[in-house]
Amino acid sequence: MAGIESDYAGRSFNALRVIRCVGRVQHGRNAVKVWLCRCLCGNTLEVDQASLVKGLVPACKTCRRGPCVICGAPIINDDWGVKRTTCSDLCQREQLKAKHKRRYYKLIALNPEHNKQRHSARRAADPLYEQKRYQLRLKRLIALPVTQRQLIIKKQNEYSNVWRSAYVKKLKETDYNAYLTYRKTVNAYFINWYRKNKLKNN
Repeated sequence: MAGIESDYAGRSFNALRVIRCVGRVQHGRNAVKVWLCRCLCGNTLEVDQASLVKGLVPACKTCRRGPCVICGAPIINDDWGVKRTTCSDLCQREQLKAKHKRRYYKLIALNPEHNKQRHSARRAADPLYEQKRYQLRLKRLIALPVTQRQLIIKKQNEYSNVWRSAYVKKLKETDYNAYLTYRKTVNAYFINWYRKNKLKNN
């Protein structure tokens, strides 16, 4: 065994340093030596001689995967393949979200009316679509912690105020009669709301 080990023991191949020969493995008709190696990161692994010399296994799985593309942590689970680029299921979900977001923005760039068309198609297919959509959003909002829920409501209110101001300004500039009708409808709503609350308080 000493003669066998002296062939590659102590030599380095890419990121692997050979420690000793641990036996042989049958590849077809040939019996190929298997070497115990230590990677630069400190991990040890067994590599057959052909893969070691040809550079087919240049390092351990952790080093070949590289750091997680989401959080930068090492990917240490040896049950995953070397093509895995995330360190956990949480990071993998974040990676999928980013992938879908890139696909969505690409789709919007090709067709700016995509959201309106999809929304119109769903409303046409299901008369209760808006009601179901509102109930789903409400259910998700209630399930959140109080602080996170308050932040989302505040952000939604700010967005609604900005959108409403821009809409009223554009309506006033492009169609003044429609603007007057809008103002009349809004004023009637708030007058009615004020009367109802006044009766409740009395």
